[in-house]
Amino acid sequence: MNGRERLLNTFRRESVDRVPISPFLYCNAVYEMFGYKPDIDNFWDPEDFDVIEKYVEYCDYFGFDVLCIMGTVFDFYNAVNFRDKSVFRAWEDWDVAVADERKGNAKRRTVTIRTPAGELRYVENYRQISTYTVVSAPEEYLIKSPKDFEILRRYAPPADVMDCRMVSRARQAVGDKGLVLSSLGGAFNILNVFRKLEDIFMDPLLDEGFYREMVEYFSGWLIKRAQKIVKAGADVIEIGANLATSAVGPAFFEKYVLAYEKRLIDAIHQAGAFVEYHNCGDAARIMHLYNELGMDAWGYLTPPPFGDVDLGEALRVMRPDIVLRGNIDQIEFMPHATPAQIRERVRELLLAVKSRGNWILSTTDWWFDGMPYENIRAFAEAGLEYGR
Repeated sequence: MNGRERLLNTFRRESVDRVPISPFLYCNAVYEMFGYKPDIDNFWDPEDFDVIEKYVEYCDYFGFDVLCIMGTVFDFYNAVNFRDKSVFRAWEDWDVAVADERKGNAKRRTVTIRTPAGELRYVENYRQISTYTVVSAPEEYLIKSPKDFEILRRYAPPADVMDCRMVSRARQAVGDKGLVLSSLGGAFNILNVFRKLEDIFMDPLLDEGFYREMVEYFSGWLIKRAQKIVKAGADVIEIGANLATSAVGPAFFEKYVLAYEKRLIDAIHQAGAFVEYHNCGDAARIMHLYNELGMDAWGYLTPPPFGDVDLGEALRVMRPDIVLRGNIDQIEFMPHATPAQIRERVRELLLAVKSRGNWILSTTDWWFDGMPYENIRAFAEAGLEYGR
Protein backbone atom coordinates (compact mmCIF):
# COMPACT_ATOMS: atom_id res chain seq x y z
CA MET A 1 0.00 0.00 0.00
CA ASN A 2 1.14 3.56 -0.62
CA GLY A 3 0.50 6.32 1.90
CA ARG A 4 -2.65 7.54 0.24
CA GLU A 5 -4.21 4.09 0.09
CA ARG A 6 -3.24 3.36 3.70
CA LEU A 7 -4.71 6.57 5.06
CA LEU A 8 -7.85 6.40 2.90
CA ASN A 9 -8.51 2.86 4.11
CA THR A 10 -7.95 3.97 7.68
CA PHE A 11 -10.45 6.81 7.42
CA ARG A 12 -12.87 4.44 5.67
CA ARG A 13 -12.37 1.91 8.51
CA GLU A 14 -11.13 -0.70 6.05
CA SER A 15 -8.18 -3.09 6.36
CA VAL A 16 -4.62 -1.77 6.07
CA ASP A 17 -1.19 -3.40 5.88
CA ARG A 18 -0.03 -1.44 8.94
CA VAL A 19 -0.90 1.49 11.17
CA PRO A 20 -0.25 4.80 9.37
CA ILE A 21 2.64 6.80 10.80
CA SER A 22 1.55 10.44 10.61
CA PRO A 23 2.79 12.68 13.42
CA PHE A 24 1.46 16.21 13.65
CA LEU A 25 4.02 18.28 11.73
CA TYR A 26 4.22 22.03 11.45
CA CYS A 27 6.20 24.20 9.08
CA ASN A 28 8.89 24.99 11.68
CA ALA A 29 10.22 21.43 11.44
CA VAL A 30 10.41 21.74 7.66
CA TYR A 31 12.24 25.07 7.82
CA GLU A 32 14.71 23.59 10.29
CA MET A 33 15.52 20.54 8.14
CA PHE A 34 16.25 22.63 5.07
CA GLY A 35 17.90 25.53 6.90
CA TYR A 36 15.39 28.14 5.77
CA LYS A 37 14.97 31.08 8.15
CA PRO A 38 11.47 32.55 7.82
CA ASP A 39 10.45 36.05 8.77
CA ILE A 40 7.29 37.16 10.53
CA ASP A 41 5.87 38.46 7.26
CA ASN A 42 6.41 35.28 5.23
CA PHE A 43 6.16 32.53 7.84
CA TRP A 44 3.25 30.62 6.33
CA ASP A 45 4.13 30.65 2.66
CA PRO A 46 7.45 32.26 1.73
CA GLU A 47 7.91 33.16 -1.91
CA ASP A 48 11.48 31.83 -2.05
CA PHE A 49 10.83 28.47 -0.35
CA ASP A 50 8.14 25.91 -1.24
CA VAL A 51 7.06 24.82 2.22
CA ILE A 52 4.50 22.34 0.85
CA GLU A 53 6.93 20.53 -1.43
CA LYS A 54 9.53 20.41 1.35
CA TYR A 55 6.89 19.19 3.83
CA VAL A 56 6.44 16.11 1.66
CA GLU A 57 10.22 15.67 1.41
CA TYR A 58 10.46 15.86 5.20
CA CYS A 59 7.90 13.07 5.51
CA ASP A 60 9.73 10.99 2.89
CA TYR A 61 12.99 11.34 4.81
CA PHE A 62 11.51 9.70 7.91
CA GLY A 63 9.09 7.37 6.12
CA PHE A 64 5.90 9.06 7.29
CA ASP A 65 2.50 8.68 5.69
CA VAL A 66 1.73 12.26 4.70
CA LEU A 67 -1.12 14.12 6.37
CA CYS A 68 -0.26 17.53 4.96
CA ILE A 69 -1.66 20.27 7.18
CA MET A 70 0.08 22.89 5.05
CA GLY A 71 -2.78 22.45 2.58
CA THR A 72 -4.74 24.92 4.69
CA VAL A 73 -6.18 28.35 3.96
CA PHE A 74 -4.06 30.40 6.35
CA ASP A 75 -6.15 33.51 6.82
CA PHE A 76 -8.09 35.29 9.54
CA TYR A 77 -10.49 32.38 9.99
CA ASN A 78 -7.57 30.22 11.06
CA ALA A 79 -6.34 32.91 13.46
CA VAL A 80 -3.73 34.04 10.95
CA ASN A 81 -3.69 37.48 9.36
CA PHE A 82 -0.07 37.74 8.21
CA ARG A 83 -1.29 37.81 4.61
CA ASP A 84 -5.05 37.72 5.14
CA LYS A 85 -7.21 37.89 2.02
CA SER A 86 -10.59 37.31 3.65
CA VAL A 87 -11.71 39.66 6.44
CA PHE A 88 -8.94 42.24 6.14
CA ARG A 89 -9.60 43.14 2.52
CA ALA A 90 -11.48 46.06 1.06
CA TRP A 91 -15.13 45.39 0.20
CA GLU A 92 -18.22 47.43 -0.42
CA ASP A 93 -18.79 49.65 2.65
CA TRP A 94 -15.89 47.80 4.34
CA ASP A 95 -12.80 50.01 4.30
CA VAL A 96 -9.69 48.42 5.82
CA ALA A 97 -6.59 50.20 7.12
CA VAL A 98 -3.61 48.17 8.41
CA ALA A 99 -0.83 49.71 10.51
CA ASP A 100 2.26 47.68 11.51
CA GLU A 101 4.84 48.47 14.17
CA ARG A 102 7.95 46.32 13.76
CA LYS A 103 10.67 46.03 16.40
CA GLY A 104 13.23 43.31 15.70
CA ASN A 105 11.60 39.91 16.05
CA ALA A 106 8.26 41.36 17.12
CA LYS A 107 5.44 43.12 15.34
CA ARG A 108 2.17 44.71 16.43
CA ARG A 109 -0.57 44.99 13.83
CA THR A 110 -3.58 47.27 14.20
CA VAL A 111 -6.48 46.84 11.77
CA THR A 112 -9.19 49.48 11.59
CA ILE A 113 -12.34 48.75 9.59
CA ARG A 114 -14.73 51.57 8.75
CA THR A 115 -18.34 50.95 7.72
CA PRO A 116 -21.45 53.14 7.40
CA ALA A 117 -22.66 51.77 10.74
CA GLY A 118 -19.45 52.28 12.70
CA GLU A 119 -15.86 51.21 13.18
CA LEU A 120 -14.26 47.91 14.16
CA ARG A 121 -10.73 47.52 15.46
CA TYR A 122 -8.42 44.53 15.83
CA VAL A 123 -4.92 44.38 17.32
CA GLU A 124 -2.56 41.40 17.21
CA ASN A 125 1.02 40.80 18.34
CA TYR A 126 3.51 38.55 16.55
CA ARG A 127 6.81 37.26 17.85
CA GLN A 128 9.54 35.14 16.30
CA ILE A 129 10.31 32.93 19.31
CA SER A 130 13.02 30.91 17.59
CA THR A 131 14.87 30.75 14.30
CA TYR A 132 12.10 28.69 12.73
CA THR A 133 8.91 29.53 14.65
CA VAL A 134 6.58 32.53 14.72
CA VAL A 135 3.62 32.81 17.08
CA SER A 136 0.83 35.36 17.40
CA ALA A 137 -1.81 36.40 19.91
CA PRO A 138 -4.67 38.91 19.68
CA GLU A 139 -4.61 41.92 21.97
CA GLU A 140 -7.97 43.35 20.89
CA TYR A 141 -10.78 41.47 19.16
CA LEU A 142 -13.18 42.61 16.44
CA ILE A 143 -16.39 41.75 18.31
CA LYS A 144 -16.56 43.47 21.68
CA SER A 145 -20.33 43.98 21.76
CA PRO A 146 -23.54 42.93 20.01
CA LYS A 147 -23.29 46.13 17.95
CA ASP A 148 -19.89 45.05 16.62
CA PHE A 149 -21.34 41.71 15.60
CA GLU A 150 -24.19 43.41 13.74
CA ILE A 151 -21.69 45.58 11.85
CA LEU A 152 -19.65 42.55 10.87
CA ARG A 153 -22.70 40.51 9.91
CA ARG A 154 -24.00 43.31 7.69
CA TYR A 155 -20.84 44.48 5.94
CA ALA A 156 -18.07 41.85 6.09
CA PRO A 157 -16.89 40.23 2.84
CA PRO A 158 -18.49 36.82 2.10
CA ALA A 159 -16.98 33.88 3.96
CA ASP A 160 -15.89 32.08 0.81
CA VAL A 161 -13.87 35.01 -0.52
CA MET A 162 -10.65 33.14 0.16
CA ASP A 163 -7.43 31.97 -1.42
CA CYS A 164 -7.32 28.16 -1.72
CA ARG A 165 -4.10 27.91 -3.69
CA MET A 166 -2.19 26.25 -0.84
CA VAL A 167 -4.83 23.50 -0.75
CA SER A 168 -4.50 22.87 -4.48
CA ARG A 169 -0.70 22.96 -4.31
CA ALA A 170 -0.75 20.43 -1.47
CA ARG A 171 -3.01 18.09 -3.43
CA GLN A 172 -0.51 18.11 -6.30
CA ALA A 173 2.58 17.78 -4.08
CA VAL A 174 1.26 14.99 -1.88
CA GLY A 175 0.13 12.74 -4.73
CA ASP A 176 -0.10 9.08 -3.67
CA LYS A 177 2.01 9.63 -0.55
CA GLY A 178 -0.90 10.62 1.66
CA LEU A 179 -3.79 13.00 2.16
CA VAL A 180 -4.31 16.75 2.32
CA LEU A 181 -5.57 17.71 5.77
CA SER A 182 -6.93 21.26 5.91
CA SER A 183 -7.43 23.01 9.22
CA LEU A 184 -10.74 24.79 9.87
CA GLY A 185 -12.07 26.34 13.05
CA GLY A 186 -14.91 24.52 14.76
CA ALA A 187 -18.27 26.11 15.49
CA PHE A 188 -17.17 27.13 19.00
CA ASN A 189 -13.48 27.74 18.28
CA ILE A 190 -14.26 30.16 15.46
CA LEU A 191 -15.93 32.51 17.93
CA ASN A 192 -12.59 33.04 19.67
CA VAL A 193 -11.10 34.33 16.42
CA PHE A 194 -13.52 37.26 16.64
CA ARG A 195 -14.21 37.58 20.39
CA LYS A 196 -12.36 37.14 23.70
CA LEU A 197 -12.39 33.60 25.10
CA GLU A 198 -13.76 34.60 28.50
CA ASP A 199 -16.63 36.41 26.77
CA ILE A 200 -17.64 33.45 24.63
CA PHE A 201 -17.63 31.23 27.71
CA MET A 202 -19.97 33.68 29.46
CA ASP A 203 -22.16 34.69 26.48
CA PRO A 204 -24.40 31.57 26.60
CA LEU A 205 -25.10 32.23 30.28
CA LEU A 206 -25.52 36.01 30.15
CA ASP A 207 -27.13 36.44 26.72
CA GLU A 208 -27.97 33.12 25.15
CA GLY A 209 -29.74 34.73 22.20
CA PHE A 210 -26.65 36.73 21.27
CA TYR A 211 -24.45 33.64 21.60
CA ARG A 212 -26.69 31.57 19.36
CA GLU A 213 -26.90 34.30 16.73
CA MET A 214 -23.12 34.38 16.55
CA VAL A 215 -22.58 30.63 16.48
CA GLU A 216 -25.31 30.14 13.86
CA TYR A 217 -23.84 32.87 11.69
CA PHE A 218 -20.25 31.69 11.87
CA SER A 219 -21.25 28.04 11.47
CA GLY A 220 -22.84 28.97 8.16
CA TRP A 221 -19.64 30.73 7.15
CA LEU A 222 -17.55 27.69 8.07
CA ILE A 223 -19.74 25.43 5.94
CA LYS A 224 -19.26 27.67 2.90
CA ARG A 225 -15.52 27.73 3.47
CA ALA A 226 -15.34 23.96 3.93
CA GLN A 227 -17.17 23.37 0.66
CA LYS A 228 -14.67 25.52 -1.23
CA ILE A 229 -11.68 23.91 0.52
CA VAL A 230 -12.87 20.42 -0.41
CA LYS A 231 -13.34 21.46 -4.03
CA ALA A 232 -9.77 22.76 -4.01
CA GLY A 233 -8.44 19.32 -3.07
CA ALA A 234 -8.71 18.66 0.67
CA ASP A 235 -9.25 15.02 1.65
CA VAL A 236 -9.71 15.67 5.37
CA ILE A 237 -10.95 18.73 7.24
CA GLU A 238 -9.50 19.02 10.73
CA ILE A 239 -11.97 20.91 12.90
CA GLY A 240 -10.39 22.94 15.69
CA ALA A 241 -12.05 21.94 18.97
CA ASN A 242 -9.50 22.62 21.69
CA LEU A 243 -11.42 25.37 23.52
CA ALA A 244 -14.66 23.69 24.61
CA THR A 245 -12.83 20.94 26.51
CA SER A 246 -13.23 19.17 29.85
CA ALA A 247 -13.20 22.58 31.53
CA VAL A 248 -16.64 23.51 30.19
CA GLY A 249 -18.15 20.21 31.31
CA PRO A 250 -20.55 17.86 29.51
CA ALA A 251 -23.71 19.91 30.23
CA PHE A 252 -22.29 23.06 28.59
CA PHE A 253 -20.89 21.10 25.64
CA GLU A 254 -24.15 19.25 25.03
CA LYS A 255 -26.35 22.35 25.31
CA TYR A 256 -24.23 24.99 23.56
CA VAL A 257 -21.71 23.25 21.30
CA LEU A 258 -22.64 19.75 20.17
CA ALA A 259 -25.42 20.50 17.68
CA TYR A 260 -23.38 23.15 15.86
CA GLU A 261 -20.31 20.93 15.58
CA LYS A 262 -22.47 18.08 14.27
CA ARG A 263 -24.04 20.34 11.66
CA LEU A 264 -20.59 21.36 10.44
CA ILE A 265 -19.34 17.77 10.36
CA ASP A 266 -22.40 16.62 8.42
CA ALA A 267 -21.89 19.41 5.87
CA ILE A 268 -18.22 18.46 5.37
CA HIS A 269 -19.23 14.86 4.75
CA GLN A 270 -21.78 16.03 2.21
CA ALA A 271 -19.03 18.02 0.49
CA GLY A 272 -17.00 14.81 0.15
CA ALA A 273 -14.28 14.96 2.81
CA PHE A 274 -13.47 13.14 6.03
CA VAL A 275 -13.46 14.96 9.39
CA GLU A 276 -10.81 14.83 12.09
CA TYR A 277 -11.76 16.52 15.36
CA HIS A 278 -8.81 18.36 16.92
CA ASN A 279 -8.75 18.50 20.70
CA CYS A 280 -5.13 18.39 21.83
CA GLY A 281 -5.99 19.22 25.45
CA ASP A 282 -8.38 18.02 28.14
CA ALA A 283 -11.19 15.75 26.93
CA ALA A 284 -11.86 13.13 29.62
CA ARG A 285 -15.13 14.68 30.85
CA ILE A 286 -16.66 15.18 27.39
CA MET A 287 -15.13 12.57 25.08
CA HIS A 288 -18.17 10.29 25.45
CA LEU A 289 -20.15 13.03 23.67
CA TYR A 290 -17.77 12.85 20.71
CA ASN A 291 -19.53 9.60 19.81
CA GLU A 292 -22.58 11.68 18.85
CA LEU A 293 -20.81 14.11 16.53
CA GLY A 294 -20.37 11.84 13.53
CA MET A 295 -16.63 12.55 13.16
CA ASP A 296 -14.38 10.10 11.34
CA ALA A 297 -11.37 10.63 13.60
CA TRP A 298 -10.35 12.26 16.86
CA GLY A 299 -6.87 13.62 17.58
CA TYR A 300 -4.98 13.76 19.89
CA LEU A 301 -5.78 11.89 23.14
CA THR A 302 -3.33 13.99 25.14
CA PRO A 303 -2.28 12.29 28.40
CA PRO A 304 -1.27 14.10 31.62
CA PRO A 305 0.33 16.48 32.38
CA PHE A 306 -0.61 18.40 29.21
CA GLY A 307 -4.05 16.80 28.91
CA ASP A 308 -6.28 14.53 30.97
CA VAL A 309 -6.92 11.57 28.66
CA ASP A 310 -6.25 8.07 29.95
CA LEU A 311 -5.68 5.77 26.98
CA GLY A 312 -7.47 2.78 28.51
CA GLU A 313 -10.52 4.86 29.36
CA ALA A 314 -10.57 6.40 25.88
CA LEU A 315 -10.45 2.95 24.28
CA ARG A 316 -13.35 1.89 26.51
CA VAL A 317 -15.48 4.98 25.91
CA MET A 318 -14.94 5.83 22.27
CA ARG A 319 -16.92 4.10 19.53
CA PRO A 320 -14.67 1.52 17.85
CA ASP A 321 -15.46 2.88 14.39
CA ILE A 322 -13.95 6.30 15.22
CA VAL A 323 -10.32 6.51 14.14
CA LEU A 324 -8.03 7.68 16.95
CA ARG A 325 -4.75 9.55 16.49
CA GLY A 326 -2.03 10.65 18.89
CA ASN A 327 -1.23 9.94 22.57
CA ILE A 328 2.57 10.34 22.23
CA ASP A 329 3.79 13.46 24.09
CA GLN A 330 6.01 15.69 21.96
CA ILE A 331 6.58 18.40 24.60
CA GLU A 332 8.62 16.56 27.22
CA PHE A 333 8.86 12.91 26.20
CA MET A 334 9.87 12.97 22.53
CA PRO A 335 12.70 15.55 22.82
CA HIS A 336 14.17 14.22 26.08
CA ALA A 337 13.67 10.44 25.96
CA THR A 338 16.26 8.06 24.53
CA PRO A 339 15.56 6.31 21.23
CA ALA A 340 15.14 3.06 23.17
CA GLN A 341 12.53 4.65 25.43
CA ILE A 342 10.66 6.00 22.43
CA ARG A 343 10.66 2.59 20.74
CA GLU A 344 9.26 1.05 23.91
CA ARG A 345 6.57 3.72 24.27
CA VAL A 346 5.43 3.20 20.67
CA ARG A 347 5.50 -0.58 21.16
CA GLU A 348 3.31 -0.35 24.29
CA LEU A 349 0.86 1.97 22.58
CA LEU A 350 0.46 -0.07 19.41
CA LEU A 351 0.05 -3.30 21.36
CA ALA A 352 -2.67 -1.63 23.45
CA VAL A 353 -4.65 -0.52 20.38
CA LYS A 354 -3.93 -3.50 18.12
CA SER A 355 -7.16 -5.39 18.76
CA ARG A 356 -9.22 -2.23 18.23
CA GLY A 357 -7.52 -0.99 15.07
CA ASN A 358 -8.58 2.33 13.53
CA TRP A 359 -5.46 4.06 14.80
CA ILE A 360 -2.98 6.60 13.39
CA LEU A 361 0.41 6.79 15.11
CA SER A 362 1.03 10.43 15.98
CA THR A 363 2.19 12.88 18.58
CA THR A 364 -0.36 14.96 20.48
CA ASP A 365 0.54 18.14 18.56
CA TRP A 366 3.45 19.65 16.62
CA TRP A 367 6.95 19.52 17.96
CA PHE A 368 9.17 22.50 18.58
CA ASP A 369 12.51 23.21 16.92
CA GLY A 370 15.42 20.97 17.87
CA MET A 371 13.65 17.60 18.02
CA PRO A 372 16.51 15.05 17.86
CA TYR A 373 16.45 13.23 14.54
CA GLU A 374 17.47 9.95 16.20
CA ASN A 375 14.30 10.19 18.28
CA ILE A 376 12.13 10.86 15.23
CA ARG A 377 13.72 7.85 13.50
CA ALA A 378 13.06 5.67 16.56
CA PHE A 379 9.41 6.76 16.51
CA ALA A 380 9.04 5.92 12.80
CA GLU A 381 10.97 2.64 12.93
CA ALA A 382 8.98 1.41 15.92
CA GLY A 383 5.78 2.26 14.06
CA LEU A 384 6.88 0.13 11.13
CA GLU A 385 7.91 -2.76 13.38
CA TYR A 386 4.98 -2.87 15.78
CA GLY A 387 2.19 -1.41 13.63
CA ARG A 388 1.58 -4.50 11.52
